[in-house]
Amino acid sequence: MPKDTEVPYKKLAEIIKDAREARELSQRQLSATIQMSGSYIAHLENGNIQPTVKTLKNLSDALRLPYAVLAVLSGYIEPENYDRLSDISDLSDEEWKSVLDYAQFIRDKRS
Repeated sequence: MPKDTEVPYKKLAEIIKDAREARELSQRQLSATIQMSGSYIAHLENGNIQPTVKTLKNLSDALRLPYAVLAVLSGYIEPENYDRLSDISDLSDEEWKSVLDYAQFIRDKRS
């Protein structure tokens, strides 16, 4: 009997596949939207690869999924930090720049 192998990104794979199917997109259509190969989407939906941060952002936009959730499931963000990110996940680019500027201001005050 073959040994069961663990799928490292199983939950991420399920969410991406479910969202793709809910939007009635084929793997080929999604791959074209995020500018990746069709085989990449297949591997992603099998849960065996960790997408890059850029690919996660593209998937988040294409599938209308919260980026923070995808980042947690991909291992880029610790689950305990999710609440912090979800509170600010809807900021515009201009608002993010203001937040980053303020964070730098706080760091500079520490020095």
